[in-house]
Amino acid sequence: MLTRALVLLAPPLLGWFAGALRLFDRPQRAVAHLNRYALYFAFPALVLAGLADASFGLPRGVFFWALVPAALALVLLGIGWLGSGPARGPLALVASFGNVAYLGLPVVEQTLGPHALGTASLAVAIHVTLSMLLGPWLLVRWGTLHERRSSRPGRRALLRQPLLWAPVVGLGARLLPEGARVLVVAVAQPIGASAAPIALFLLGLYLHTHRRALRQVDSVTVLLVATKLLVVPGVTFALGLLGYQLGWLTSVEAQVLLLLAAMPAAITTFAIAQELETGVARVTQAIVASSLLCIGTVPLAFWLGSVALR
Repeated sequence: MLTRALVLLAPPLLGWFAGALRLFDRPQRAVAHLNRYALYFAFPALVLAGLADASFGLPRGVFFWALVPAALALVLLGIGWLGSGPARGPLALVASFGNVAYLGLPVVEQTLGPHALGTASLAVAIHVTLSMLLGPWLLVRWGTLHERRSSRPGRRALLRQPLLWAPVVGLGARLLPEGARVLVVAVAQPIGASAAPIALFLLGLYLHTHRRALRQVDSVTVLLVATKLLVVPGVTFALGLLGYQLGWLTSVEAQVLLLLAAMPAAITTFAIAQELETGVARVTQAIVASSLLCIGTVPLAFWLGSVALR
């Protein structure tokens, strides 16, 4: 476990030190460029290769496909009951958008092994689809009156998201003749292999660039972070444990879903909030704080899953 932890911690530490040493003249622009490569090329290739691998058997149970939407629906219903406070919009966005690709896939690979990447890739596709559909819309709908009038979610953003199309292409590749399928996997794997180190390096650089956000942490930020790191994985664990005990989920499926639910707020939420000019400061604080605190909560989720789901 120590070796696995070092593998995960080394790239973000390098990213942090790169920011501290000012190796980039414009760190914000470096974050944007690295984010674009990871989002549009590396992670789609990783998901495609994972799903195109014929050794990965698709989950047949309906419960696997329904658990993530059900858990998110329960959390969002709870947020909706908070009333009309200004925290509802950022809270809905942060709860919807976990760092399931940039951090989740590397964590799954290091803790559960490469054999779990196919299941994780499919779960990431479900997460991203729901996030893109609900997160930006709720951020604006539950924002202030001024924000609702001046902002509109980018409806085309969903169709431009390669992470949504990569699972379709990957599953389609499974239908190709073996030679063609092997070629697709061989081309996608090297690109996908760059996803984890680049994304983790990007995370470290982002945290250093926005470290001042920690000085403005207040009760609202605590609520956002607690929802993302405790409530979302807690609801997912309860549903996953139920499905596992009833035989509707395998141990690996339940642990993958729990680990992905335990991920901190996604860096993508910053770009969405900035584009929609809604809750930017709150979302930034949630990303930085949850990314740092997940160093303690993610191992706890892994331990809980390994004890209760085996």
